[in-house]
Amino acid sequence: MATRAVVPRTRRAWVLKAGSVKSLRLKEKPLPTERCGHGEVLVRVKCIGLNFADVFSVLGLYSATPKGEFIPGLEFSGIVEQVGATSECGRATTVEFACDEARMRAEREASGFKPGDRVAGVVRFGAYATTVMAPAHQLRHVPKSWSLAQGAAFNVQALTTHYGLSELGNVKPGQFVLVHSCAGGCGLLALAILRAKGAKAVGTVGSASKVDVVLERFKGYMTRDLVVVRSSDPKEYSEQLRRSLRTLGADGFDIALDAVAGKYFQPTFDALGPGGRHVVYGAADMTPQGDTVWTLLNPMVGLRLAWKYLRRPRVDPLELPAQNKSVMGFNLIWMFSKVSQLISLLDELYEMDLEPPLVGQTFTFEDLPQALRLFQSGQTTGKVVIRVGGGDDGE
Repeated sequence: MATRAVVPRTRRAWVLKAGSVKSLRLKEKPLPTERCGHGEVLVRVKCIGLNFADVFSVLGLYSATPKGEFIPGLEFSGIVEQVGATSECGRATTVEFACDEARMRAEREASGFKPGDRVAGVVRFGAYATTVMAPAHQLRHVPKSWSLAQGAAFNVQALTTHYGLSELGNVKPGQFVLVHSCAGGCGLLALAILRAKGAKAVGTVGSASKVDVVLERFKGYMTRDLVVVRSSDPKEYSEQLRRSLRTLGADGFDIALDAVAGKYFQPTFDALGPGGRHVVYGAADMTPQGDTVWTLLNPMVGLRLAWKYLRRPRVDPLELPAQNKSVMGFNLIWMFSKVSQLISLLDELYEMDLEPPLVGQTFTFEDLPQALRLFQSGQTTGKVVIRVGGGDDGE
């Protein structure tokens, strides 16, 4: 049987139809079931982590975004309320499993959780809520020394950077890696993973105010010469990268982990050495600012982005063999159906015993839309976390 009999009948959740941050509405939503099915775990959410994928899904820029009203959010932490740990609980009905393998893994791993456990989880959508019903295999126990806020700051961005660096970039000890937006949640975790793997890094930031955040967190690993405040001029930016490579004693980067793209793509690509891998997982330089994609109808905003779009870099695949470089792109949403790979990456991350992620800013659950706007602006450092409810969150 489930380890607790009754699930709360309702929850509070932010819902919308994709297209605008302004359309987010906080509603009381009924849960579709009163009991966890086999493989399902009900979690009382205490913290929610914001990710750039949230911005894209809210604005409707992801093809995976649901067509009707939905609850956004990929990442959360909280306290286990109920577990469907045996087949006697019946078939899971609330969780939409990505595939049969996902269902089987969830059923197999549900017995590893019990009410009261502190957990962090990833879901395809649905984390902007006071309770989440999650597949057991997409949960992990929050390390005892971490707060729940730190737990909500880890999984998605760590998975993103680990996949980009290790699976696609195939990073090795001693290699040279360029990390864009290195003071953000993904960037800081990327530097932590690179340090753990013995690689050498150069990081870029959008403003000088973020440099000290990186240097303070990575004393002895990052120096001021290795944190580049990106120039808005592509030629000057190219020279900045050349200077950082001279500091490292390298002729070119082995890997570039790029969440900025736009006008910075070509200089970054040019700074790769033979065999270099340019891994793209975002395009902050091309992302519209504002509450809605209809911001593009503003003449000045639309013209600016149209100009960027027309001047965006073009990669000729026929030239890649001669250049001996690769360009790869991904987003984390597709991995929910790659169950074995997803679980393996999560296990590897927790085995690295990395220090807790940096939580930069926190907001209340009621202020989530404002937090999303700040996150979208690119003015944050570390992870932006939403606290749900009051009381002890495990800190």
